Amino acid sequence: MEEVFDKIKVQANRAKDEAKKWTKTVIDKTNNVVNQTKLKFAINETKDKINEIYAEIGKTVYEEIEVGGNIGDAVREKCEKIDALQIELGELKEQLAELKETVKCPKCGAYNHIDDVFCSKCGEKLTSDEDFAEQESEDVVNMVTEDAE
Repeated sequence: MEEVFDKIKVQANRAKDEAKKWTKTVIDKTNNVVNQTKLKFAINETKDKINEIYAEIGKTVYEEIEVGGNIGDAVREKCEKIDALQIELGELKEQLAELKETVKCPKCGAYNHIDDVFCSKCGEKLTSDEDFAEQESEDVVNMVTEDAE
């Protein structure tokens, strides 16, 4: 009878270990989805801020034209805000792509699965970080060589 209880105990421990592994996997995937959702929300907020500034630019231009004022300085300041938000937007999109395990095509900007060799949109060869670093060093060497000549 003791053997039966030992077998049951062993099976119960195995089931418990499998349940722990499964639970960890579910938690990890859930956290990934939550983080993706947060990033998507931040991306949309940033896009809304950019659109608000575009509307402000239009209003500013209209008001300055109406009174015959100088449009340049007011619009330039708003354009600088848009530039900063565009950089923030790009960083958020990169973080989201990383969570989704995707990479950005260097030619067209489309996102592809990290294991893809070629872009699904334009067919460009997708470079790995090592390929990119190697190409970047070659470019620097070429620039230095050209400058020396």
